[in-house]
Amino acid sequence: MSLFRPLISLLLLLVSVLVVSCSDGSQAKAPTYSAAQLTQIQATSKNVRTLTDRLPELATLIQERDWNNVKSFIHGPLGEIRTRMSGLSRELLPGSKEQALKISKEIFEHLNKIDAAAGDNDYKLAIRNYGEALKDLASFEKLIPQA
Repeated sequence: MSLFRPLISLLLLLVSVLVVSCSDGSQAKAPTYSAAQLTQIQATSKNVRTLTDRLPELATLIQERDWNNVKSFIHGPLGEIRTRMSGLSRELLPGSKEQALKISKEIFEHLNKIDAAAGDNDYKLAIRNYGEALKDLASFEKLIPQA
């Protein structure tokens, strides 16, 4: 039995050397966007930007405490924002996609809180959530690749 131990050790060493030497040493490439994907992402991001460019109008309505129009604006022009942001998020690479989906959900929650604040005539809650929505939007835009 004592003769077999060195032989088994030598055999295991040879097998491990063979496995390592026959393995492919190339590194896996990090996922990247194709030109077509970048074109699609840019087109979709323009659709999102047309909605987010209107956010200052919401701030004006909140400042004026025009609660009926705040609610109408959230449900009207900004009504598609979550759908468009989620669609754009799904086009991103896996690491960015999950973060973008989370941020788009948070923006939608802020808009819901603004809507609720408008129903309660709560200026402080509305303006605070507007500010949070802007911060989240800036974070979302950082995830979008530039062409």
